[in-house]
Amino acid sequence: MLAVCSCTVLPLFAGIRKSGAGLGPALAFLYTAPATNIVAILYTASLIGWDIAIARITFSILFAVIVGITISGVFPEQPGEEIPLGEKQATKPGRRLVYLFAALLAILLVGTRISEELLKYGLTALLVLLTYFISKKYFTNEEISSWMDETWGFAKTIFPLLLGGVFLSGIIRVLLPQDLVVSYVGGKDFVSMAIPVIFGIFIYFPTLVEVPMAKTFLELGMSRAALLAYMLADPVISLSSILVLRKIMGDKRTLLYMALIFILTVSAGMLYGRIS
Repeated sequence: MLAVCSCTVLPLFAGIRKSGAGLGPALAFLYTAPATNIVAILYTASLIGWDIAIARITFSILFAVIVGITISGVFPEQPGEEIPLGEKQATKPGRRLVYLFAALLAILLVGTRISEELLKYGLTALLVLLTYFISKKYFTNEEISSWMDETWGFAKTIFPLLLGGVFLSGIIRVLLPQDLVVSYVGGKDFVSMAIPVIFGIFIYFPTLVEVPMAKTFLELGMSRAALLAYMLADPVISLSSILVLRKIMGDKRTLLYMALIFILTVSAGMLYGRIS
């Protein structure tokens, strides 16, 4: 349901972990939120075809479950283990959270889906004002202060790493010869799958940008099997998100997360190449 990229999903991942979510379910969310969403699937279908779109959503959901079960099984949480970036906090149920989340989600959608500037900024301002009134009406001053403290804590932790990661990704993208990449991804073998997956794992693109990029690669000669492998890896992880994930869940879990993404996406591309 959420159109988020590999970086935007990180505060949400950290937030649900702090709220008490287990590592497995949180990782399933971390993978599938940027991997597939309604907008991305429809966009993929319109530009590339329904075969890739259906394969993308099917494999994404399957891989999210596999990633969550595997990492939580290999690295089980110990009783009393602290969740990075703070202590667990119990969520308070009720309609007030629905109102607040709906307003915040509306801000996200308006800010990323409306291109006409006057309409976008006007609606965003109204939604911010609505969020303010919801906060004042349904939440105490202490709760609002805690919310702002947590938001600032996430910003201080994540933003510098994202900035550095995006900068490095941009350098790599410019220096990497595109014709060299395309010349090796026209087949259905392991190498043809591995190259675009590695490219997708480390290079950052905002959400949905991977679709026109994939369309360009397809027109330049990339096989549809390699294209699927790329589209399953690129939105999910990037150099920026890797740097942040190391801080949130440690080196070993992050390395296993990267390895699983590589193995699963390459395998999906090779399987698709055999049956297509």
